[in-house]
Order: sequence, then structure tokens, then C-alpha cells
Amino acid sequence: MRTWRLTTTTALVAGCALVLAACGGDDDDGSGGGGDGPEPTSDTPLIVGTTDTVTNIDPAGQYDNPSRNIVVNVYQRLLTVPLGETEPAPEAAESCDWDDETTYTCILKEGQMFSDGEEVTAENVVHSIERNLEIQHETGGWELLSGIESVEAVDDYTVTFQLSGPDATFPFVLTTAAAAIVPMSYPADELQPNEEVIGSGPYTVEAFDPSQQIQLGLNENYSGDYELNNGSVIQQYYDQESALKQAIEEGEVMVAYRNLGVTDIEDLEQNGADRGVEVVRGEGVEINYMVFQVGREPFDELAIRQAIAHIVDRESIAENVYRGTVTPLYGPVPDGVAGHVTTFEQEYGAEPDVAAAEQLLEDAGIDTPVSFDLWWMPDRYGAEIADMYGEIERQLEDTGLFDVTLEQLSWAQYSTTFSDGSMDAFDLGWFPDHPDPSNYIAPFYHSENNFLQNGYENQEMDDLIDTILTDLDQEERIAAVEEASVIAAQDVPVLHLWQRDQVAAVREGVTGMQETLDPSFTLYYNLVSGVEE
Repeated sequence: MRTWRLTTTTALVAGCALVLAACGGDDDDGSGGGGDGPEPTSDTPLIVGTTDTVTNIDPAGQYDNPSRNIVVNVYQRLLTVPLGETEPAPEAAESCDWDDETTYTCILKEGQMFSDGEEVTAENVVHSIERNLEIQHETGGWELLSGIESVEAVDDYTVTFQLSGPDATFPFVLTTAAAAIVPMSYPADELQPNEEVIGSGPYTVEAFDPSQQIQLGLNENYSGDYELNNGSVIQQYYDQESALKQAIEEGEVMVAYRNLGVTDIEDLEQNGADRGVEVVRGEGVEINYMVFQVGREPFDELAIRQAIAHIVDRESIAENVYRGTVTPLYGPVPDGVAGHVTTFEQEYGAEPDVAAAEQLLEDAGIDTPVSFDLWWMPDRYGAEIADMYGEIERQLEDTGLFDVTLEQLSWAQYSTTFSDGSMDAFDLGWFPDHPDPSNYIAPFYHSENNFLQNGYENQEMDDLIDTILTDLDQEERIAAVEEASVIAAQDVPVLHLWQRDQVAAVREGVTGMQETLDPSFTLYYNLVSGVEE
């Protein structure tokens, strides 16, 4: 997961500034709001097993999905996207509205408390935003906020954002972990230590060792609307998928969430009931894709990128590598998100076409085989990623048109290297920041604000992104998303491979897990209840 903000001056359609986010009212679905403190329905701790590694849980330093899951359970945000919905609604805010095209004002609920007893005020919101923009942590989450020109506490409970230009997606920005609210004790120019974080959400951090275990307790000062169905949370780390599977089978954990191997999922679906385990699934809009460094050889040649698009067999990858646990993805926006169109299938077909690829290269005068390095990481998107790139290497080299050298790095190195221009082609995955289709277009394709830093430039695409981000007419925005998807398929700076449902394994008696597996990709711990002893 990674994204970016666009500064723009395009005018909004007059009179429609309240369409996206007149975010008033109350939400009572168990995932956001204001109340009188936690009264858990069960004192039983929830024990969650995972192979995902948490990095920073200061909102100014997080920008990976495992860390975000901790952040949204420990901190509040002004707005949230309630489970099963697609539009922002209040969390710490009482209401949020546009004053004009570039001014957005939120009124906070009174009586929201941090775990240290400090009240949440407009001053905290200002501090949270300003320090994130000041620190500009290398993980890049701060870029979500870069469209904010200034933020001001009008009074104790009113905060006003002045944007550098119209931004139809700004209410969604305030739902992200980057906009989580921190106390004034957090330093303005550096991260708060992970073991010392303080939030106003339902949980507190009691112990932090991401290589072993993270322990969350209840925030006794919490006054939001999250219904609490457990007395605490223990997140146990496993370095192997096989160890995680064994842990759920033996009852060492109540929930196994990210990442079970595809063969493990298959086995648990067939035989888990005999071991007291059930596999649950939820809608997933996680995607995986290959990026081409179009700013230099060999991928500065469009014909080479298009030839690869003709050859890569997504169906084979989905069936032979992932055993049907992923779905082939033929466009930038996944199925389940507005604006999804299968433009790569329309442009290149679903079946590999080696003859078409060979003709493209011949017409462009390109000597074959074309040699390039293809990078992936073994510790980020599941063990199958190695098999997938082995399969892609085989598919390309069997044509005689390409000579592929596979390379790998750990995520710690990869995360700071993929955008430095040193890799010919590389793998990445994407977890959505929010469920708006702009999140699958804007970060990837803008000429100046492309987080991939792969040299892609297209003015027509830039203009479409401007419409996607600023036009509050939803039909116009979706039309622009679909048109941008056509250009993405024609230019192929990125080759999308698959999207994946969310999958978890739970022990018999565990409830609430399936409800939290929605497209937001946020694991709301409070919804899940463990087995009573």
C-alpha cells in the first residue's frame, strides 16, 4: 500500500461541493463513533496469529497494512468508512462539511479522551497533521496529506482545512491512518516510540515486539461507539506460513489472518472442521502487479511492454500457482470497486498470443531475446510469489523472445529500492487506502506524482487524473477512471496480475471475523470474540 496526493487548481462544478461529504449523523455498526466507555461483552482475550510484520504505529511513520491495522484500533480519525459502506462517516467528528471548493471544516465530538486522560480537541488534529507533514517519513504515508495547505483550530472543537486546490477525495483522506489523531505529547519532528504510543481508540498498546508478540489492552477512557467483543488482543507473529497453520490447528491462536499458504487454505477448507477450524472469506480488493521502468532501456520501448502483456498468462498463474485463491486482474481497478473495466483483456485478450508479441517486436525493429532483470520479494505477499515469478519467467522465455533474470530482496531493502530506478521490472502489491477508485489510478500514473518513479508520462492521463480527483460529479469521475484504464492498457507502464479475497481461519466458537473482512482491509479487533474458556 502506498499512495500520493495531487495538488491541482481545476475548478469544481459550481454548487456541488456538498455532494461527497456532508458527513453528519451517527454510525452504530460497531465500527465508529461516541459513547460512555468500553463495556466488553467478553473478557476473553482475542489471540490473532499472523506472518505480517508491523513496522511503525505512530501514524506519521506507518504506511503498510499490518501497521495500519494496529493504528486504526489504537487511534481515532475524524472520519471513517463504516464496514460494508463506501462513503465517509463521522468517528471523532460530529460532522464535516465543505465551506467552499477548497475549505473543509470538521466539528469534533466533545468528551473524546486519549488513554492518558487528555481530551481530544481541534488542537490535537492540527498537531497530528502538521507533524506528519513535517516528518515526511520515508514510508510515504504523509503524501496522503500533501494537498493540505494549512490546518487551523478555530476553537476547541472546530478544525478547518485549507486545501491547495479542489479535491473530491479529501473526506476519504481523513479516514486513512495518516490522519489518525495523536496527543500533544508526540514530538513535532520525530516519531513516538512504538511502545509509548497513546491514542483515543478502543485499545492501548501494552507490549510491542513485532518479531514475537504485540499486546493490546482496553482504553478505559475510550468514549467512541465501537462495540467491544473481547477483553484484550494478543497478536502473535510467526515467520513461516506452516507454523501459522499449525498454531490455528492446535488452538494456539483463535484467528489466523495473513498469510496462510494456498495449500494450507485448501487443506483447512477440506479438513479443518475435524480440527475445530473454519475458513472464512471476505471481499478483497488487494491487487498484485508488475512495474516496468519505462524511463530507460529496455522498457522505454512500448512494443516490449505490449509484447509482455500479450504473453503473460494470468489464468495459468491463478490456477496453477494460487489454486484459484486469486482472480486474474485485467485492469487497474479491481472488481468490486466502481470503475472496474477489463481493458487489458480487451486490448490483448485473455489467452496468450505469442505471434502478436513477436510481430510487435519485429515491427519495432527490436532484437530478440530481450534481456531484463525482474525483481520480487520473498517476505511480503506470500510464499507463492516465488512460484508466480518462476512461472512468468518460464512463460516469457519459452517464447524465445525474452531472457529473464530473476532477482530478490527482503522487503526492508526492497521498500527503499524499487523507486530508485535500479530495477528493470519489479513486483508490488497494493492494499487500498480507501474504497474510491482514484486510489488505483492516481498513485500509479501521474507524470509528476507517480510513487513508482518508473518514468511514465502521459498528459492525457494527467488530465483524466485531475478530473478523477476534483470533479464531484460521480458519473464524470467514473467515466474518467474507465478512460484512464484504457490508456493504462495501451501504454502498459504497469501489468496487473491478480486480485485476492481476504481469507482467515478461525477456531470453533470465534465470531465476528467474517464481518470485518470488507474492502477497507482493516481488521477491526473489537468486532471479534474469542472462545470462552
